[in-house]
Amino acid sequence: MAGKLDELSRVIGAIETSVGELRRRADEDRQIRERWHAESRAAIAALAEKLDRHAAAVDVLRPTVAALELSRSRLAAFASIGFAAVVLFGWIIEAAVRWAVTRVLSHFH
Repeated sequence: MAGKLDELSRVIGAIETSVGELRRRADEDRQIRERWHAESRAAIAALAEKLDRHAAAVDVLRPTVAALELSRSRLAAFASIGFAAVVLFGWIIEAAVRWAVTRVLSHFH
């Protein structure tokens, strides 16, 4: 009987040692996870700060972009008007040259 009690005592001691080791490893794991969580939280906060700065920069650029869009549409309108004026001027020059050539040729007939 004494041998069985000694054996049970050793088994219980081994179980207690295993449980203690498991608790220690669980505590280490909890600490590692808490550290990772804190690092992740800090990284997310830094990214949120960068995102806020970029959003502020975009807000500053919006009026400039709107002005550029307006000037681009004005430029397109002026280009269309200028192209029409050049075409009209070309037609006038062509008509003048035809008239002059017709007058010169009519003198030779």
